[in-house]
Amino acid sequence: MDIHNNNYEVKEEDVCIKTLPDCIIIGVGKSGTRELIDYMSIHPSIVSKSNPYPLNGGLQSSNPEYSRVMRQMPCRYSDQINTIKADTYLQKREKPAEIFAMNPGVKLIAIVREPVSRLISDLTMLTKERQTIRKDRYISNSKDMKKRIEYLVNIPYENLPIQVYKSIYDDGLERYMKVFNNDQILVIESNEFKYTPLNVLKRVEQFLGIKSFFSNEHFVFNKQKGFYCIRKPDTYTKTMVCYESGRGRSNRVHVDKKDLESLKEYFRPRTERFFKLLGRRFDWLN
Repeated sequence: MDIHNNNYEVKEEDVCIKTLPDCIIIGVGKSGTRELIDYMSIHPSIVSKSNPYPLNGGLQSSNPEYSRVMRQMPCRYSDQINTIKADTYLQKREKPAEIFAMNPGVKLIAIVREPVSRLISDLTMLTKERQTIRKDRYISNSKDMKKRIEYLVNIPYENLPIQVYKSIYDDGLERYMKVFNNDQILVIESNEFKYTPLNVLKRVEQFLGIKSFFSNEHFVFNKQKGFYCIRKPDTYTKTMVCYESGRGRSNRVHVDKKDLESLKEYFRPRTERFFKLLGRRFDWLN
């Protein structure tokens, strides 16, 4: 079953055209960005694209990059919203200004996860795929998790490995808040989306100004996986679609309780600052 065949009803004489994005999911990796854009794209008013060619500033028709970007964009009808997932953009310093130059009215969504949990998920992926990246060689190659933790909590901020930097949200949010209005930015908490996807998607509908569409019939909780699967209630069998076994991995790298606390304390000051910028708190520091 194609969950993205959202049965959009084309209006007479309406034309499907390619446009620059109206909405961008700017992060954060390992927080549920793929699930979020997949769930959103069920909505008839949303068309989507994951990880397109990088969007750089000044994307006008005269720019050579413009045609390359536009070829990757999905076409949309006049009452649809073109949404892309670019889940590293929250941390990239240049992106707020570049995105504003491209489309000052764009809507931005960031889904964020408790920093330590997000980092461990990243480490698990690195360990499983046996990736080696120069700056975080101690993370991906060391078999001693304690050495990994000691390395992380002592490295200077300006030299942080990308896996650690992606769990620091305050700097990125502040950069976007300096460029865009607050009503153009929606921050979603990962666990809330995981366990109450309907509530989150109703909030997304309101944020984007699109019609109400999602209902409880779209979601079925998978006890084995520990998260919701999607189904299309208009199908005869109400077939359920779930992600492959690699999603929501249960075989995560082991971290001692003491080391978990060290990581939590390491992220605490930046997390508190993030909460202050956001104007609300998540249950991350208890």
